Amino acid sequence: MADIAAFPTIRNVLVQGNNIYPFTAGAAITAGQVVAFHGTGVDNTVHPAVTGTTGAVVGVALYSVGSGEEVAVAMDGCIVYVVNGKDTGDFDAGDYVQAYGTTTPGTVTALVVSGGVAVDYAMVGMMLEDNAAAAAGTYTKCLIKTGPKTPGA
Repeated sequence: MADIAAFPTIRNVLVQGNNIYPFTAGAAITAGQVVAFHGTGVDNTVHPAVTGTTGAVVGVALYSVGSGEEVAVAMDGCIVYVVNGKDTGDFDAGDYVQAYGTTTPGTVTALVVSGGVAVDYAMVGMMLEDNAAAAAGTYTKCLIKTGPKTPGA
């Protein structure tokens, strides 16, 4: 499995929706990154999501900011562009995705299912378009539909 090396520039992250809330950036955030609460859960503070490091996914950042600055985050029900973080991961419309970002924080990958049960994930939402594995680093429309973070199996 290979990860993308750099997060791409997304000029218009929000496609549709108005469930937007301001948070404080706990680290530098790039427009389009999936953001989550830190593992320690600091009030109203989000970080670029990294599976196994950050806590529950909040949504997707609408613009780039530095640490300590306010960032608008699109939340459940919004349609946004998200970035495929793996060149071995492909999505079809209707597939669910989770926070990934092992090398490049704020990206997504296919929801990992084992025995019919999602394993160690922080759900981001449902893809509205296909994205081929060879298209890692590209962005695709996603309906934000966050879910609880589950423990690893």
